Amino acid sequence: MRIRLKRMFRRFRLLDMEAEVLLPGHGEKIEMNSLAGSHTSQAVKGGLGIATAAIFLAGEMAGSGVLALPYALLGTGWTGLFLIAMFTVNSLFSGTRLGLCWVMLEERYEEFRGHVRDPYPCIGEKAVGRWGRIVSLVAICITLYGGGCVFIVLIAQLLGSLVGSAGFHLTLCTWMVIVAVCLIPLTWAGTPKDFWPIAVGALLTTVTACIIIIIKVVIDGNELEQKVYPPPTFQGFLKAFGSIMFAFAGASTFPTIQADMKNRSQFNYAAVIAILILFLIYFPMAAGGYFALGELVQDNIVLSMSDGWERVVVEIMLLLHLVSAFPIITNPPAQIFEEILSIPSDFNWKRCVFRSISVLILLFVAESVPSFGAILNLVGASTVTLLTFVFPPFFYMKIADATIGVKGVPERRIPVWERVYCWGLIVIGILGGACATYNAMSDIVATSLSIPCYLIYFSDMFATCLSVPL
Repeated sequence: MRIRLKRMFRRFRLLDMEAEVLLPGHGEKIEMNSLAGSHTSQAVKGGLGIATAAIFLAGEMAGSGVLALPYALLGTGWTGLFLIAMFTVNSLFSGTRLGLCWVMLEERYEEFRGHVRDPYPCIGEKAVGRWGRIVSLVAICITLYGGGCVFIVLIAQLLGSLVGSAGFHLTLCTWMVIVAVCLIPLTWAGTPKDFWPIAVGALLTTVTACIIIIIKVVIDGNELEQKVYPPPTFQGFLKAFGSIMFAFAGASTFPTIQADMKNRSQFNYAAVIAILILFLIYFPMAAGGYFALGELVQDNIVLSMSDGWERVVVEIMLLLHLVSAFPIITNPPAQIFEEILSIPSDFNWKRCVFRSISVLILLFVAESVPSFGAILNLVGASTVTLLTFVFPPFFYMKIADATIGVKGVPERRIPVWERVYCWGLIVIGILGGACATYNAMSDIVATSLSIPCYLIYFSDMFATCLSVPL
């Protein structure tokens, strides 16, 4: 009896507190059901804090893309540094708009106040309808699974280089198989909050590797008698567009990480911190590699370093980062497909089987197009551009406009300057992304396609069988 009285007292006290809370900037009171749901979303048990979320964002984004930035400047010259600065600002704006989209959905729809496994597609569906969900799903899967292919190729390259220096040599195709098998168990974790230590390790190893790379390439560059800087070209700008966009490919994971935060309304603080960290990594890396080596820089800056302990340490650091970040970037599309396939969110054998098969499919794609730069440019120019430049401002405007005149929901009136900025990003994203995608596909067809390893293996095996006398 005493327990029941205490519970009733607490309920009346909570309802009394809720009735006195006013909408920000309004004179009307929030409906009690709405506030109760909002309160639930503000305190997710075991959720991420601002600092942890920022580390997740930075650790996931600062990966393989940073290694291609010095090479991207070959086609743009020093003006490519302005592209990096511009994309940094635009990515920050887009990321914060995505965060506001999710806050607005929580304010209006009760079903989004708990845990949601596919937040970005939900934003797209509430913004423009069913097609927004479908297009977002396709773009996210191509982007993040494409990033997974890049990771498999890059890990295999680094591992082959490390082991090769010790006198043990295997083909790149063989290393990719070994890498994929080793990565499979890491993908079995549930959501980002389940493996937050991995994000910390991913960021620390990246920062350490980038510092060593910058110092080493500058020292190597000082020993060159002459440095040649190719003149900028239009095609070079298109390649740089795709490469730099891939370096900011984490926008599609923003809502997933925001959904795991204790207080989702504070996501914008985490996004600002993460993007600033990225800029402090990207700008010196691009400038140092380009100006130190000139035309000698390769699409993977690590391959441009001279042999020595510095290169070994960098390769180890990058290996640790890539292995740590792989489960982070493949987690959002995995959660989306698991929701579609009705796979339970707790740890179970169905999740393990599905994610294992997903990694094997990525291995097949990586074996088919084993080019780090080719996959990176294509994904960066196409789906990354959509998810970072086009969808966030468009969805934000649609969702914000839909709050006007709705009772019990805070109105979000977009200023004229912000609306102009949003449409500018959309136009730049569509035009630049289309041109860069066409250029990337042309490069793949012209230079990157070769006979896949598995076809060579089966052809050799078939030839061997034919040569055996009956």
